[in-house]
Amino acid sequence: MVANPPAILYSIFILSCPASKSLWETDNRFHYFDNFQKKAVLGLVNRKLKEERHHGDISLPVSSYRMEPPYSARYQELECHWHDEMELFKVERGSVRVRCGSDYFEAHAGEMVFFNSGELHAAQSLDGQALNFAAVVFSPEMLCGDSSDIARRKYVSPVLEGKLYPQRVTRPGAEQDGQALAAFDRVMDLLAKRPPAYELRVRAQLLEIFAILTEQGQSVPQREKAPAQGIKTSIDYIRAHYRQQITIGQLAGMSHMSDGHFCRLFKKYTFKTPVQYINRVRLSAAMDLLLESDRKVLDIAFDTGFNSLSYFIGVFKQSMGCTPTEFRRQHGRPDTNWREAV
Repeated sequence: MVANPPAILYSIFILSCPASKSLWETDNRFHYFDNFQKKAVLGLVNRKLKEERHHGDISLPVSSYRMEPPYSARYQELECHWHDEMELFKVERGSVRVRCGSDYFEAHAGEMVFFNSGELHAAQSLDGQALNFAAVVFSPEMLCGDSSDIARRKYVSPVLEGKLYPQRVTRPGAEQDGQALAAFDRVMDLLAKRPPAYELRVRAQLLEIFAILTEQGQSVPQREKAPAQGIKTSIDYIRAHYRQQITIGQLAGMSHMSDGHFCRLFKKYTFKTPVQYINRVRLSAAMDLLLESDRKVLDIAFDTGFNSLSYFIGVFKQSMGCTPTEFRRQHGRPDTNWREAV
């Protein structure tokens, strides 16, 4: 084991990892700490906000992840994102503010949050501490068989369709909640150690958790999906066109909202203004180019959508605590014969 490894969660750093690799798989073959140190910076948004890689593999579509200090980063948040899998997210230490779908709440150490398939979700540290949590991400197919399976028809499909609303936050205290939290810990342990027949035990523990969450959930009318879909549409547009000029009017128009309503809703879902979000996407792209090429800072700034070198350097320094040149040097990139504007 690497001393004090910078353990990280897939959803924050996927942009900095090749699509075929994961940054913190439970399989010891996939610990890319060196890649993290050189390329990943906590809190920068993934340009491909919807994760496109699969968690686990087709035969066992489940993965576990941890994020715990120390790690070389300044940020204390999980960027807004979504994926097709369901997710169990357990706070190990501290407190976080969570945004998930239309829900907005706090979660504290020892508590577990359920994220449904396709739900936008984000989290921020509430107490100034570094984020410290564990997550299990799994395909809903882990919970049921084909279309004739009663588990699919009675439980899994209604949850996916928004007709059955599982318990969102599981807290220590009640007996059943304690059983769900213990089952989560067992899944983490099984995926880390992989003992004989662990695949069956992982599935059994996930079914136990899902049974408790749905038993204590409630049937609700299908929730309004238009606002969240509008935000997803705007995010998709940002990550596809970040190199170009993007205006609030453009984003609001494609989301079928007024400028003011769009800005309020965007920040509600992502914890950021549209401008802050666009800058994060552009900074993430710029960091890739700084570390993977010898191109001039000026060229990188314009290629990633910044229309001013001084503005790019200012935004970069405000977010990263250093200039692009210093960032390059800190990560072992050689100097090129250019200099930054100040």
